[in-house]
Order: sequence, then C-alpha cells, then structure tokens
Amino acid sequence: MQEENKYNDRKEWAHMLYTKHDNSISEIAATTGADEATIRHWIQSDAWDGVKRSLLTSRNNQLRLLYDLLEKLNKEAKEEGNITSKNVDHILKYTASIKNLETTLPISTIIEVAELFTTWLLKKDLELTKTVTIQLNAFIKQRVAANVWL
Repeated sequence: MQEENKYNDRKEWAHMLYTKHDNSISEIAATTGADEATIRHWIQSDAWDGVKRSLLTSRNNQLRLLYDLLEKLNKEAKEEGNITSKNVDHILKYTASIKNLETTLPISTIIEVAELFTTWLLKKDLELTKTVTIQLNAFIKQRVAANVWL
C-alpha cells in the first residue's frame, strides 16, 4: 500500500512538472526519481500533452504571457532608446488585455498601495517601517509565487 502511494505521488509530481512547469522528461526523471521510460508512458497513456495544451489558455497562463511580453517590450524600448509607434500599439494592446483578464486586484495596485503606506509610515516610525516593509515584500512574493495575482 505504501509503495502504491509512493508511485502515485511520484506520478502526480511528474504530471505537475510536465504540464505546469514545462520541464523536460530528463529533468522530471532527475527530480522525481522515476525512469524516463515510465514518464514517457504516463505522458502518452494519460494524455498529458492535451492537458498541457489546455493549460495554455488558462487565465493565469495568459496573464503571465502578457506580462512577460509587456516586460520584454519595455526592456527593448529602454535599451534601444526609442519607442516606436508599433511598440506603443503593442504595449497598449497588452495592457488592455491584461486588464480584461484580471478579475482580482492587480499586483501593481497592491505594490503601489504598499509603497504609499510605507512612505507614510516612514515619517512616523523608522523601525516599524523596516519590519512592515520586510513583511509586505514577503507577502507579495508569496502571492506572486502562488499565482494569485498573475
């Protein structure tokens, strides 16, 4: 019974790494300790490629993609030193798409409020501001890692 649970846990772990994290078969094998042949069998028999494709259209994945594209455009514009009308058009379209997909409070709003609050608090209590800033940063990182806002 315990061996069966170990097998199922390993399979679920491999499934997550393959479908959500886009790890290669060799990376999954190294991480989970399962044989590459076993992982290939799971992928084929349980139609993991279909699951992987369906996840591409999830709201969180689309938001992540749009944020990545927006970040890339902004970096390119800064590095080249000029912003073309084509880049501006893309930036506006990506931003509008992000706003349409976000159903919760966007991370940018949370960060802006946190910055306003810590700036206000800094004038009152430096030590408390340090503590609160550390906690706010940890909170934001945790929420981003959990894909709650992205």
